Amino acid sequence: MKNFNFKRKKEVLLNEKIQIKKRTFIIMTLSFLILNFFIASFLNVQWMKKEIKSNYFFTADFQDGVSRNEKGRTEIEVLKLDGVKKVRYVSKEEAFQKLQHELDISIPRSENPLSDSMIIYFQNPKDLEEIQKNVENFQTIKESFSDGTYISYKEKEYDFYSVLGWIIFLFGIVLMMIIIYFSYYTSITIDYINNVEIIKNDNANRKRAKKINILPTIASNIIGTLAFFSVYNYFRKNLILISSKYLILSAKEIIFMQLLILIVINIVLLLIPIRIKLIKEEES
Repeated sequence: MKNFNFKRKKEVLLNEKIQIKKRTFIIMTLSFLILNFFIASFLNVQWMKKEIKSNYFFTADFQDGVSRNEKGRTEIEVLKLDGVKKVRYVSKEEAFQKLQHELDISIPRSENPLSDSMIIYFQNPKDLEEIQKNVENFQTIKESFSDGTYISYKEKEYDFYSVLGWIIFLFGIVLMMIIIYFSYYTSITIDYINNVEIIKNDNANRKRAKKINILPTIASNIIGTLAFFSVYNYFRKNLILISSKYLILSAKEIIFMQLLILIVINIVLLLIPIRIKLIKEEES
């Protein structure tokens, strides 16, 4: 009878441990799924910051009567200035056509009051004054124009995305990594405790417990990542259909960095030493 009760108790404990292991695997899979979304959000925010920095610009008008060759030489010299990222030539016809489109009016070409110009892109708003001063020193340049309101708005937008990036990293990526680690630690601890009486060598038991949990950890990562990309593609497709103003990187654009970050996370996770301490009851 005692043997029967002992066997029954052992089966119940084994079933409980299996259920714990299953729940741990599910938690890790969901954690990897959510972690992928935070990583993708972080990559999108970094891309937005890069896009904002590439859109700082001002316009410089050429003097009347300047030849196309002189304009080309001026573009090359402007491009050499510190802080300048790129230069684009805009003919007065192109500028006039754009102006009519923005104002939604039709004006005869003969009444075009505009000049040929350059759009000069720069990276740091702090360099604007110096760049403008240097550009206006060229004899081929009549004057330059910068939209202070636009640049100020872009600076605030850049600061917003910088703060958002840190929030996603600290309260999303780091938090999910902690949850994944403790789920991984719990799974190893269960295997370790199950074999305390069987494997007397504590170090060997710890290594064995860690080793057999590597595959489930990688499996939960793969399942979570595959599920993420399916949901991400669906979400992106429908968001773009709602409005084209939503700019979200495609799966192809983030997959390399996404997988690289996940590989690094898994390597770190698997290399972290696991220390398990059991509190043994003293015999009375």
